[in-house]
Formats: sequence, structure tokens, C-alpha cells
Amino acid sequence: MLGKVLGLMIGAAVGMLMLWSPPFAAAMAAAGALLGHFVFDRERAQPRVLAPPSTEELLSRPRPLARPAPRPNINSEDLALLQALCPLFIEVARADAPPTQQEIRVVREFFQHRLQFAPRAMEEVRDALKAAIAAPEQDVEGLTVRARTLVKPSMRVEVVRSLYDLGMIDGQLARSEQEVLKRIVGAFNLSDEALREITSEYFGRGDANYAVLGVSEDATDDELKSAYRRLAAEHHPDRSQDGGERFRQVKDAWEALRKLRGL
Repeated sequence: MLGKVLGLMIGAAVGMLMLWSPPFAAAMAAAGALLGHFVFDRERAQPRVLAPPSTEELLSRPRPLARPAPRPNINSEDLALLQALCPLFIEVARADAPPTQQEIRVVREFFQHRLQFAPRAMEEVRDALKAAIAAPEQDVEGLTVRARTLVKPSMRVEVVRSLYDLGMIDGQLARSEQEVLKRIVGAFNLSDEALREITSEYFGRGDANYAVLGVSEDATDDELKSAYRRLAAEHHPDRSQDGGERFRQVKDAWEALRKLRGL
């Protein structure tokens, strides 16, 4: 606008000086206004093009990092639960060897199918598992005590069942896995009856094996060990006349009950 006004004034002045004729001055004013508009006003209206930054500017000024897209929120209770349980599962998985893909699948299926976690919550499960695998070995009693405050008593049995599924994924429960599971069960404050009910699902009730050792199902762990030691010494192949057959029966019964009770 300023260019148009200045052009008009200059054109009118030039026209009056040249011929001192109002019509000619008006024509010159119009031409000056048009010229001022195109020369000044349009140039000012054009956006300013910034020169690209130099190499020195790029190196001296850190580029802002792109922010990741926000993750949909999940229930805070579910988030706390999965962050407490994932390290516990990983400690059982790494009890005998580094965690495998099959073991990770068991953990994911627990959250997805047994706890009915939504897809957005399963993303948090994945991140929590990665963090637990990367972390150093942790104390299972401490992890269980932490999880115990978040896991309802009715759910604790399901958690222990899934931990047994994890330990049995390769077809057998290693002694190191049994030890970890036993410590977890103790910290969860599960009753002996509940534990036997769970282990019987994986190893059987062991009635015949109790009979071989001459004890009842209600016998304590110490009573069971004493019976095995006594019978193993009594029927040792060096002393028996049956070629060690009875000794093998006693040993097999003891091994089955040891697994059943997690001894």
C-alpha cells in the first residue's frame, strides 16, 4: 500500500512539472501508483526465503529429537501388575538357562489369555519383559513379596500354574527351577494343600509312590526323606539279593515325589 501511495504522489508531481496539465498529471499519478504497487508492495508481500543453515550451524546447534507417538494409556493397576510379574517369570526362565522364545511365549499367553490383557497392555508386557531380561539376576523372594501385594489371593494359584508351565516347557523341571519355584510359592504364602493340588496336575498325585516308601500323603517332607533314606540303605544292591530291583523302585518313587513336592 505504501508503494502505491508514493508512486501516485511522485507520478502526479512529475506530470505537473512536465506539462502543468491536470489530466496529464492524473495519468502520471495513476502510472506511478501502479508502478509503486508492483515494485514495492508486491516485493514486501512475498515471503522471505531463509538461507539453508551452514555446516557449522548444523554442527553447533543440536537437532531436536522427534518425539515418539504417545502410547495409549492402560489401567494403572494392570501396569503395576505386569511390571511386578514379568521379572518373576524371567527369574524362573533363567534358572536353568537364558530365556528362550518358547518361554517368552508362555509368559505372553498368561497375560493375554488368562488375564485377558488388551493389545495396548501387551505392548507394555513386551517392554517389561525386555527390561527384565536385560536386568541382572534378582532376588525371587523380594520380587514375590512385591507381586503379592498386587496379585489377588484367588489369582496367585493361576500365577504359580503359569510358572510351572514355564518351567515344564522343555518337558522337565530342572532342579534349579524347582528351587526357584519353591521359594516363590513360599513367599506367596500358598498352603501346602494348594501347592500339592498344583503339582499333582503336572506330576500326578503320587499315591503309588507314597505306598512304595511306606508313608501317607500327609507325611511331612522330613518324614518322606527319612523313609527314603532308610529304605535306600535297607535295599541297597550291595545288601539285597534281588539285583537291586527294590532299590530302583524306592529311588524312582522318591524322585517322583521329590518333583511332586519341589524338594
